[in-house]
Amino acid sequence: MPLLGAGLRAPAGASGRTSEDGLSGTGGTAPAPDRLRPSPGRGRGDTVRAWSELFRVSALFSVPGDALAGAAAVGRGPGRGTAFAVGASLCLYEAGMALNDWADREEDAVDRPHRPIPSGRVSPAAALGAAGVLTAAGLAL
Repeated sequence: MPLLGAGLRAPAGASGRTSEDGLSGTGGTAPAPDRLRPSPGRGRGDTVRAWSELFRVSALFSVPGDALAGAAAVGRGPGRGTAFAVGASLCLYEAGMALNDWADREEDAVDRPHRPIPSGRVSPAAALGAAGVLTAAGLAL
């Protein structure tokens, strides 16, 4: 099975080989090339990378600034309340990232098949569940 990159393999039947009945893939139709599946042997690092992509971890460093700027605007220094606001902001930001990718999963399957949900590295149910947990945590903070 040809390797497409980053641990992704072509779906069954997409290799150009035919099955015993002479048809490519199952049912005689080849799957769409934008439907990529993860390789079965992916490791923990690949899972962490997929969730990091889903949550856009590299953008997290901009989030605490909003809570700190809000505290400064009302004349408060960083303290316990500001720490809770930073935590809530981080949770709600990450919930929004996961929920956005969950909502856009069909469009992403066509336009951005490498994203974690359409590539199968994160399931839609897991992304939606993570968004719910992070929203609850953000509201609790």
